[in-house]
Amino acid sequence: MTTNFFQNIASLNLKGVWKLVITTDDKGNFIVSQLFNTTCGDKAVNLIVPLTLSGTAGELDESFFDKVTEPIIKSAGLQVNMEAHLKSVEEAKAASKLEQDKKNKEKAQATATATKKTADVELPEPKISKEEKKKIYDEAMEQVTELIKKFKFSEALSILPTIEEHPNKENELKKKRQYLEQQASLYEKALLNYNS
Repeated sequence: MTTNFFQNIASLNLKGVWKLVITTDDKGNFIVSQLFNTTCGDKAVNLIVPLTLSGTAGELDESFFDKVTEPIIKSAGLQVNMEAHLKSVEEAKAASKLEQDKKNKEKAQATATATKKTADVELPEPKISKEEKKKIYDEAMEQVTELIKKFKFSEALSILPTIEEHPNKENELKKKRQYLEQQASLYEKALLNYNS
């Protein structure tokens, strides 16, 4: 027996997970519940309920794809848009944080320069204890780990501690930076392929 069921799925050209549940009753009727999901990071996608159809085998053979095609395409489009939106929000957050950090650093440098000029004495950099430095490093690395779990590689890169701040962690930081850059690139390529 030959069917064109999978050819019909392939013709929709959607990348994601199809979940089909087929139930039969004692009268020979079928209830088909189908849900299509993409890899969307927005939890709101869980609010989408499965599309349910019922009928005889002949009725479902005749009209299954006619009835599910439009809802599936709309659902997939919504999920892709949700993922793109989340990514753009994260990128904007990272860019904003970087910009704010840069302004704060410039302001601090300007203040330090002005203070040095008025005092005409060179002030030493404030000393941070080893324990405090380790705590700052550990907290940053925990945040990086959490962002990796959420596939937010670019944001993780933006908060990764620098080798200048932690020279004793040079190898670890180089490996982590290389990993994050590689994953960010792969993730971006995957999204571009998915959206095209």
